[in-house]
Amino acid sequence: MTRLHLLDRDSPLPLYAQVKRRLQQEILAWPSVNDRFHTDQEVCELFGVSRATVRQAFAELEAEGLLRRRQGFGTFVNRQKIEETFSTSANFAHQWAQSGRSLRVELVRCESVACPEPFAGSLNLERTAQVLYLERYRLSGDSRIAWDRRYIPAAVSAGIARSEFKKVSLLDVLGRKIKIERGETQIEAALAGEEYAERLGLMPYEPVLIRYMTYFSAGQTPVMTGVSIYRADQVRYKVGIPMQVSGVDVDAEIRVGGLAA
Repeated sequence: MTRLHLLDRDSPLPLYAQVKRRLQQEILAWPSVNDRFHTDQEVCELFGVSRATVRQAFAELEAEGLLRRRQGFGTFVNRQKIEETFSTSANFAHQWAQSGRSLRVELVRCESVACPEPFAGSLNLERTAQVLYLERYRLSGDSRIAWDRRYIPAAVSAGIARSEFKKVSLLDVLGRKIKIERGETQIEAALAGEEYAERLGLMPYEPVLIRYMTYFSAGQTPVMTGVSIYRADQVRYKVGIPMQVSGVDVDAEIRVGGLAA
C-alpha cells in the first residue's frame, strides 16, 4: 500500500479532488528521466475509484498546466516552466497562460505598518513611516507558486479601495493613479529553508528564486517595493532590454546572485 491509496471516503471533499491533490504531489516529484505519467487505468486501480473520477482529476490538472494529455499517446508531466518577464507593464496572467498555467491571487494581509528595513530605504522613507503592506500568494490551481510581499507609501495607496489589491496586477491598480516609468529588480537563487518550504510546499533543501523590485514614477520617486519568492522548479525569469542606435535604453536593471548556502 502506498500513500496514493489513502482516500478519506467520509470526507466532504469529493473523491476526484482528493485524487487530484495526491497526484499534484506525484507530479511535482516526478522523475526527470521520464515524462510519461500514470494511465487512467493505473490511477483507477491505485485509488480504487471510477474512470470518471480520474478523468475529472486529470482534466483539472491539465487545465492548471501540470499535465498534458495527447490523444492516442497518453498523459505526460508538463515540465514547461512559467516564464515571467520584468517590465513596468508586465501581464502575469497572460504570461502564465502562455505556459499553460492558470493564475489566481490570494490576498493574505493588507494593512498599514511601519516600513521595515531595507524596504524603507528603497522607498526613501524613514523606518517608522507608515506604508501599506500587502502579502499575497500566486497560485496555479491549489499549488502556491509565489509568495509576494509589497510595500506602498501611504501617499500612493491613499484613496485606493482595499478590494483593488485582490486583483492580479498591482501595477495596473497603481497605474490608474500614477504613471509608473521605471523598474529595478534583483534576482538571486537560494535554498528554501524552513519558512519558504512551509509557505510554498517545498522541502527545505529545494531551490527558490528571490526577486527584489522597486518601481518608480516621474522624478525617480519610488512608489512600490517588495520581494517575491518563487518555486524555482516552476518559474524562470526573462528580461528584455530595449536597444537604441546611440546606446542602450535600460528599462530594467538586473542583478543576479548565486545559490546561497
